[in-house]
Amino acid sequence: MATLYKAASVLPRAGVRMNGGAVVVEDGRIGWVGPAGRAPAVARTVDLGKATLMPGLVNAHSHLELTNLRDRVPYGDSFAEWLEGVARSRTPSGRLAAVEKGIRDALKRGTTAFGDIVPPGSFEDVVAAFAETGARARLYVEALGFHPDRADGIFEQVWELVEMQQLPPNVSTGISPHAPYTVSRPLLSRLCAMADGHGRPLAVHLAETLEEMAFLRMAMGPLRELLRRLDADDPEHEPYGSAADFLAEVQVHNTPLVLVHANYLRPRDVPRGAFVVYCPTAHAFFKHPQHPALEFIEEGVRVAIGSDSAVSGPSVDVLSELRHVARARPDFDAVTLFRMATEWGAQALGLEAGVLEAGRLADLCAFEGEGGPEVMTQSDPESRCVLTVVGGRVLHRLDAA
Repeated sequence: MATLYKAASVLPRAGVRMNGGAVVVEDGRIGWVGPAGRAPAVARTVDLGKATLMPGLVNAHSHLELTNLRDRVPYGDSFAEWLEGVARSRTPSGRLAAVEKGIRDALKRGTTAFGDIVPPGSFEDVVAAFAETGARARLYVEALGFHPDRADGIFEQVWELVEMQQLPPNVSTGISPHAPYTVSRPLLSRLCAMADGHGRPLAVHLAETLEEMAFLRMAMGPLRELLRRLDADDPEHEPYGSAADFLAEVQVHNTPLVLVHANYLRPRDVPRGAFVVYCPTAHAFFKHPQHPALEFIEEGVRVAIGSDSAVSGPSVDVLSELRHVARARPDFDAVTLFRMATEWGAQALGLEAGVLEAGRLADLCAFEGEGGPEVMTQSDPESRCVLTVVGGRVLHRLDAA
């Protein structure tokens, strides 16, 4: 059954505003977008009144399996020590319920899709959480294995989860070689070939910390020491030299390449067509200097918004990230933030979403107030999310709209 959603303002894409607009949804996709007065006749109409209707928000990078560790691993001055603390604290106890709660809380604030990093041991729980909640997911199966001798076994494990699992229609898979300091060259090469050959988006953490930059340059520092403590080191490993040298070995041409964090990366080092994901609250949590997101954008790099995890930030919803940027970075304009949180996020995940256009996935959200993209970032008074739709299915509705 087709449903017509009409609102005082409709934002089909960044930089476009339609007063008194409407969107028709049928069979999980958008069937029509235009002025409400010219809308085709449909069986059902939902009038959102003085609200702003827009594409659903996309969280391009999350670690939902860590949601049950909220506030349990403080950060001091060493990223390697923090990572070790996260590894020690991980437990399956309460994980499924925590992931479900994290997703539902984000749905209530307009997030419709996640690019989630999933360790193999958490895959079943995370898939179950998305099946239960109905949110959309690109699940990047995480590969960890720095010693070359482990490459075959890890590759087979990733292959099994990425290619051989029966998944609900709202879930698809990708591949994540975790980072330069956790994946061997042979494993990285095989994962890139798999991603490129099968059209699976690939996401890698890169240039996240100064500790990682030291590892890239000289294969030394706290992260190398952590590998030795965990008995995971490769004594024969040769340093890459730089982030650009590492990227020269990440060869994908037929699928999105997503560079997560990129806090210390230069725009000229980003491969043509690759995406960067900026995680604002995590960036602040780890006390990094100002993120070069606007420099990337000025040089033609598409930058999406992510949340990282509940261990490194207050939430896993995009709205909180956008409002953090609006407070901390007045150099960002609302239209740019809108594009980062919708169109570019969807493109990074390889999803047919992120804009309101006939034929696209019917992933929508709406906020109180008649206006432009600034309705997402205003917080005094806070503009509440009144509607979240994923694949044509209403997953959140605030009746007090």
